[in-house]
Amino acid sequence: MSAYSPGGHWSHLALVGWVTFGPGLYAVLLVAGWWTARHRRAPVMAAAIWAPVGAVAAALVNQPIEHLTTVPLPLPHGMAARTAELPAPSDHVAVAAATAVGLLLVSRRLGLLAGGVAAIMAVTFAVGGVPLKDIAGGAVVGATVTLIGFVLFEGPVRRLVARARRTRLRPIAGPGKVS
Repeated sequence: MSAYSPGGHWSHLALVGWVTFGPGLYAVLLVAGWWTARHRRAPVMAAAIWAPVGAVAAALVNQPIEHLTTVPLPLPHGMAARTAELPAPSDHVAVAAATAVGLLLVSRRLGLLAGGVAAIMAVTFAVGGVPLKDIAGGAVVGATVTLIGFVLFEGPVRRLVARARRTRLRPIAGPGKVS
């Protein structure tokens, strides 16, 4: 059987590739977002700082949701069974969506690039056999956690960035724009 035929190993290899190298690719995109935001206003730098925090938060929020998907079903005579009828949102897709949304807050270009990469990853996961409800669930969790977190924490992070730009942390926080 050919590696490119249905049932071949190409989809498995693509899936393993995304799982292995995807986090590194997103890390590079997040560093590019930080580098881009260094010379912009404090709210943009706050978004660049929040983007990786949002990705980690999405993974942390997704873990309990993923474990809740198996529910015990009572059976006669005191026996119990477990079922996974509920979707188990994908951690990888949640982090990818959180990164894409976070970078969209920093730069439209980087956000669209990260969104395109996330879409390619989602298609690869679907072809590799991950259920679509798990992919969609991960995307919803990742995007929601990042957006809600940014709305809640943008003010304090922005003020920290403004303070850091007046200290020895200026090389990290960037010079920013005054107006």
